[in-house]
Amino acid sequence: MNSKVGIFWFVENTLVYKAQNAIDLKADQLGFIDSPLQHQVEWEENNIYQLFGLTLFNSDYYNFPRGRVIFNTKLNTSYVYLDKSLFKKYIVKEIKANFYLLDRKVKFFTDPHYHCFASI
Repeated sequence: MNSKVGIFWFVENTLVYKAQNAIDLKADQLGFIDSPLQHQVEWEENNIYQLFGLTLFNSDYYNFPRGRVIFNTKLNTSYVYLDKSLFKKYIVKEIKANFYLLDRKVKFFTDPHYHCFASI
């Protein structure tokens, strides 16, 4: 199974995510494959949380801890950037499972871009 790239949130004990096959996307000049998905668009325009049984209308995408998965083709490694509050074993396991990373090389990074001010 191909590893996936994409975006995610962790809300009300639920991993809300949208993933794409890394193999279907083109690597940039540095060898990184990133999804064109945008947190704001998926949350506020497409109401992605509804697909996961959540009713969070009129909520802002940045009020929930979130992250992004990209793929480094040169190192054959997935990079997961996430809010530090999500760095918990059960959440990491869920991210790995849903992005098909269980048997892959994965590096996790906390990133101020994904910092969330609300606590989970």
